[in-house]
Formats: sequence, C-alpha cells, structure tokens
Amino acid sequence: MTGDADYLLQVLVPNIQALERFIFDHLTKVPGVANIRSSFALKQVRYKTALPLPPNGLVVQERS
Repeated sequence: MTGDADYLLQVLVPNIQALERFIFDHLTKVPGVANIRSSFALKQVRYKTALPLPPNGLVVQERS
C-alpha cells in the first residue's frame, strides 16, 4: 500500500456489508478519526511471507 496513511488495518469480514457495518459502527466512533479510506484486493496475485535468508539465518552486510 502506498500513500498517506496513519494506520493500516487488516479486517477479516464475511462480506462487504459486514465491512460497511464495521466501519460505521466502530471506526467512525473512535475519537480522533477524521477520515477513513477503504481498499480491498480483487484477487491475490502472490502470497509469500518467507524472507530469503541464508541457511544459518544470519545476514551480514559488509561496508567499505
């Protein structure tokens, strides 16, 4: 995600109507929340959480 965001929430809801209820019933009632912007993915292109670490798990950066 890019842009000017103060917080990024990942919310798991069963459908778009539940997301709307969550936003209106909960997020809009939080003191200090002035703006809400929603985005959602149409499909998952790639899902990978593993980092490309060497077998020993150590990453050493040499500086010259």
